[in-house]
Amino acid sequence: MSNSKAKALLLIADDVGENRIKEFQLLSEAGGYEVLDTIIQRRRPDTRYYLGIGKLGEVESLVKSLRPDAVITYHQLNPIQYVNLERRLRVRVMDRILLILEIFEKRAGSKEAKLQIELTRLRLEIPRVREFIRLAKMGEQIGFYGGGEYAIEAYYRYMMRRIAHIRRELNAIRRRREMLVVRRRDYGLPQVALTGYTSAGKTTLFNRLAKESKYVDGKPFATLDTYSRLVNFNGLNAILTDTIGFIDDLPPLLIESFYATIAEVLNADLILFMVDVSDDYQEFSRKFMSSIKIFDDLGIPRTRVLPVLNKVDLMDSVSINDKISLVKSEFGDYVLISAKTGVGIDDLRDTVRSRLEPLMVGRRYGNSKNFFNPVGWSFIDGRGPGDILIP
Repeated sequence: MSNSKAKALLLIADDVGENRIKEFQLLSEAGGYEVLDTIIQRRRPDTRYYLGIGKLGEVESLVKSLRPDAVITYHQLNPIQYVNLERRLRVRVMDRILLILEIFEKRAGSKEAKLQIELTRLRLEIPRVREFIRLAKMGEQIGFYGGGEYAIEAYYRYMMRRIAHIRRELNAIRRRREMLVVRRRDYGLPQVALTGYTSAGKTTLFNRLAKESKYVDGKPFATLDTYSRLVNFNGLNAILTDTIGFIDDLPPLLIESFYATIAEVLNADLILFMVDVSDDYQEFSRKFMSSIKIFDDLGIPRTRVLPVLNKVDLMDSVSINDKISLVKSEFGDYVLISAKTGVGIDDLRDTVRSRLEPLMVGRRYGNSKNFFNPVGWSFIDGRGPGDILIP
């Protein structure tokens, strides 16, 4: 049986930088595609075909000669663009959002993550199905959607019922998660969330601090499920949670679908903001400012964020100075570490403890002495993500 990768052509209709182009290519590879070529048209997307007519003709020729399994666009396609591109190119068409969902589907482990992905996919399909229904009523049959008006409308009704069912299940999961957050706070345990741009090394740090062995591969979105563990920060116990990574141009629909993961960040007493300091300055700045924008959109104050500059072992003292200046201009405080080699981990533990101790005043235990290795801790669910430690 052949293990060859599916092949893809990438389309970009925008004046994007080289770093975003490279990130798009890496995403495609993470999705299991071999990138045959990347076609760029440095103009705004065309409302009908995404690309202009001239450039679309070039793509048609490439599709005939290279025979890709899919054509992937950088921007999210509207229903008209999607239908028109498939009819012209006669090959599977998808956008970057569906590509991210494919990656999520391959890596999702928990029931919650799978439901979130299915919900997002269905919500993305609804506008397209409405367009198919409109065309069907005009008497136009489109490929395998040509089962007739009744079949399309029956599928549409099924989608709406399925969406309602998934939302009910997710709401139940969210209520359970909210109860767990309340229970953690009742026991006086501070909450620490690991977040930041994708592939910054969050899970590597989580594994080191929590003595875990979660999956790490260096590719985007290796982590989809939230994992929580009790971690001792040089004498002070706290719940540390690993979360999904950020990425540029992530649509609100996808963010909304992963509400439970984002809620872990919103509920945290301290957010460890991981940044890959080994990137060149332009790439470092892009990822850093994109993450800050997400913090601002979520209403997270700077005082609850501690920048953690990771992969310092790959840097020299000269090239890191400009990056530190950028971080200090936004936050002031920061920690330099290497999650892989262990450099700076003790400094990180001390800094986290000093940031959390003032927050403990007025909580159930009142001071940090009560956070030294409590006896009798156990897992609610020791088999997978979201494990919570309670006494």
